[in-house]
Amino acid sequence: MNSFIKKFSLFLFFIALVVNPFTINADSHVPNLNFNFLPKFVHYQGTINVNGKSLSELQTGIDFIEVKFINQKQFVSLDGKQVEIDEGQFSFTTYYGDPIEAKYHIDVGPGVPETTIFDVYVAGVKAKETIKFDPTPEGGCPVSNCFNRTFDLNIDTIPTPTPTPIPPTPTPIPTVNPSFYSGQIIIGSSPVPEGIQVFAKINDYISEIVQTVDGRYTISVNPKTLNYVGQDIYLVIQGNQSLTSIKFSPDEFISDANFLFPDFEIEIPSSEDETKPIPTPEPEKIIIVATPTPITEVENNSLSSDETIMTENQEGGGCSGGGSSKISIFSVLTSIFLLFTFRKSRKLRKSTV
Repeated sequence: MNSFIKKFSLFLFFIALVVNPFTINADSHVPNLNFNFLPKFVHYQGTINVNGKSLSELQTGIDFIEVKFINQKQFVSLDGKQVEIDEGQFSFTTYYGDPIEAKYHIDVGPGVPETTIFDVYVAGVKAKETIKFDPTPEGGCPVSNCFNRTFDLNIDTIPTPTPTPIPPTPTPIPTVNPSFYSGQIIIGSSPVPEGIQVFAKINDYISEIVQTVDGRYTISVNPKTLNYVGQDIYLVIQGNQSLTSIKFSPDEFISDANFLFPDFEIEIPSSEDETKPIPTPEPEKIIIVATPTPITEVENNSLSSDETIMTENQEGGGCSGGGSSKISIFSVLTSIFLLFTFRKSRKLRKSTV
């Protein structure tokens, strides 16, 4: 009996040694999970009141009331270092009543340093409250990205629509009539040469270009608007501005408005620079040169023809045409002359013997 009790006691002791390390405490039923790898942000929501009255009950005339969270200029801790951030470096926007009526909903983060302070603007009106970005669990949420904050906002004035700026209508400048000026132009100590181009200038106004004649100029100055009245008129020649000037006044005709220029080398335009009329092209002429027929060959050919005719007449023995009769008479006379000469020479021989 005693041995049985001892064996049973040893069995219980063995069970106690084995089972005790695996005993689960009823108070630790929630596991300790870490979700630091998730991005940190805070979801803010709440009502907006104007002097104690809900904004949803007021008429603002704004279709979409914008709610903006804008950070202040401040120093924040980032990786153990104090870093200064500028105002507006972080900005988040939402619209009042979206998606739930009479409330705002907005997510701030991720990427925002912890403890960053934000100002809140409702349609441009600054709220009395500021919000500190604090991405830590609230209400016993064990997951480190369970961030939901209810934060009501209060403003002093009712937001009003921003008026669209209307650009002012520019006032038209009154117009003025032109004036005519003429006079001498002296360059250094010499009058301006003939045919030199010159124009007048008043600030940004440029007149027409005219040419000098007999050392003088005549020009019309017509800037058209009143703001040029009383301004200085200068003449310009080949990029050189006159040393002297006169005041512009409308409706004037001045014939002794002389101008003096500094001495510079002026380029005289040559007559070759003038545009020449282009001659009308004429059709190409084809000249045919006739080769003269040599006279000698013609005469030889004629002589050969005559000899051929004579030969043919002698061979034929007949008379046909005036040419053949002349040749026959000549032959008869020649024969008679030869016969007479032969007889006379024979008589002379006989008398000698």
